[in-house]
Amino acid sequence: MAKNRIGLQKNFSEIFEGVWIPRKTHDRGAFAAAAQDKQLHKRKMEQIISQMKCSKGFECCKSGFKNLCKAKKAADTGLVECLPENKQPCEFRYSFMDKSFCNCQLRCYIAENLHR
Repeated sequence: MAKNRIGLQKNFSEIFEGVWIPRKTHDRGAFAAAAQDKQLHKRKMEQIISQMKCSKGFECCKSGFKNLCKAKKAADTGLVECLPENKQPCEFRYSFMDKSFCNCQLRCYIAENLHR
């Protein structure tokens, strides 16, 4: 037999009687998919690194993307545009119509797939 309670001590089943409250679910599948995507990206970047040479020693990737040059994906062109903040010389940079673009396969993959 339930006691008569007042204030914050009321029986919550009485307060929410007739109200549908969804059950809390944990979507473990989303966590597993994210981990799988991370491994896929890591393998793809390792494959790209094995097929090219970089005078900077792939510092962008090895630093955990902390020393990544400033760039942005140029719409749906598949190109990566180097932003004006990039002052360092780079073997993969080329200019076209007063803009600088990056020809590094790794940098293009990072911009396209990791949005960095």
